[in-house]
Amino acid sequence: MRSVFKAIPFALVALTLSTASHAAPQLLGIIATATPVKLHCDGDTCRTELSTICMQVHRDTPERHQPYQAYDLNVFSVVTKTQAGETVHIALDQASFRAERGYTATSIEFSMGTLKARGLTPIALSVTKGGVLIPTAVAGDPNPIMDGEAEQVFASLQPVADKVFKKHSTDFAAIQIVNRLMSETPDRGRMAKADRENLWSNTFGENARESSSVGMRRAADTLGYCQYRTKQGKFFSVRRCLEQRLDGMLMNINTDYWKATQPGS
Repeated sequence: MRSVFKAIPFALVALTLSTASHAAPQLLGIIATATPVKLHCDGDTCRTELSTICMQVHRDTPERHQPYQAYDLNVFSVVTKTQAGETVHIALDQASFRAERGYTATSIEFSMGTLKARGLTPIALSVTKGGVLIPTAVAGDPNPIMDGEAEQVFASLQPVADKVFKKHSTDFAAIQIVNRLMSETPDRGRMAKADRENLWSNTFGENARESSSVGMRRAADTLGYCQYRTKQGKFFSVRRCLEQRLDGMLMNINTDYWKATQPGS
């Protein structure tokens, strides 16, 4: 895999003017999308949220809005529509990332100016397997991400993560589906009652109980729980509930991953 950092010493990448008060947090692994997730675009900017896991248990959990950079942007592609209505996948050439809820969720944001200039309208984002995010370097970091550290993590720990995902295949599938559902909800504010109640059918074009796969049924149960609890007023929005349930599933998988990376495992 081609690293976007190889041409430049890592310590010089995106160096900020502030002095670091904490050591660099964990490298994050991005959960690949089973199907593209919806983009929320306004003005000149598009954004969405991706599920992530912690790749390095020995480093601190990122604080909210900790900036990150992609190890390789080739894993991302933007699904766009032409003026004629055709679907075109475009490689993502720039983006910014921020941790949103510890190590379980990261937002991605990019300018759509270049795409609009080509007559393309961004619709969704696709992420293939192998995505890794690296915390943006800051001056004075007492324990920075070292040159070659990301390559080592990818080479030695990504295969371990793959085995853990396979072991938890049902939960892994449910995570991808719930993340897709969450991307269909407003990233700010609340959904209209009818949209909330019909979120599954509006997203997948079928009744939740018509789904045949175990992962789909588990995701449907998660959505059903969140619709009910939101209706009760226990959550401000169905999105807030989906975030909580999604984070819980990711933490369970991450715990097994951490155990599997320990010496002697």
